[in-house]
Amino acid sequence: MKLTIGLSYAPPDNPKYDWYRKALRNAAEALDYEIEIVDLSIHRSHEVDGILFTGGTDIQPARYGKQTEENLCTDIDEERDQIEFSIAAEAEKNDTPVLGICRGMQLLNVHRGGTLVTDIESFGGSGHRKLDGFDARHNVRIEPGSYLRHVLSEGEGEVNSAHHQAVERVGEGLSISARATGDGTIEALEWADATDKPFFLAVQWHPERMEFSENFAGRIFETFLWECGANKMLKHRALPRKEKVVEA
Repeated sequence: MKLTIGLSYAPPDNPKYDWYRKALRNAAEALDYEIEIVDLSIHRSHEVDGILFTGGTDIQPARYGKQTEENLCTDIDEERDQIEFSIAAEAEKNDTPVLGICRGMQLLNVHRGGTLVTDIESFGGSGHRKLDGFDARHNVRIEPGSYLRHVLSEGEGEVNSAHHQAVERVGEGLSISARATGDGTIEALEWADATDKPFFLAVQWHPERMEFSENFAGRIFETFLWECGANKMLKHRALPRKEKVVEA
């Protein structure tokens, strides 16, 4: 199986985005897939089999009706917002499988009409930021019956944490599949009803920066690529076949 995976935003001069490339390559190797990875913020028209929405800066709060709380946000990049919301719309239009990580989860939620908590600690939540420059760690509880529970085969586990915003109101058609065990912060989203829909999973933690051998890391990327491969095969089978011309 050969797959082309798009990263929604991954500037080559920023080494933190190399973590996503490494995790995808590790997953491809585990599945014995060939993989090509492209930065869709640069190569917008490139055809892909799946899209990973990456982490990063805060989304402009005016996009979810909280412009009065912009002072609680940091490093807003409206040009990046415009690019990635456009990519999200194209992904939905083309039934492309998607995986969202941190900002990526928040962006996909806002794209579907959801809202965000602009600063968790300002509204009574626990700290989820990095500690002394390193990712924090905390436990999450996986919802029984969720697709994520099926993927991980675990009801609870430890993940890393490096964010100050979170999903508040869940977007249309989505459901919560994990929460932080401490303050209940939403940690994962998936389809409420995945019938006839492409793969959709979004997590608040950073599995690309965890050990690939951890279930809450490597299994996420392997499942994403497997689902991309399955979707590609289904699309290929659905294409109309050319009829053979029989000469008289």
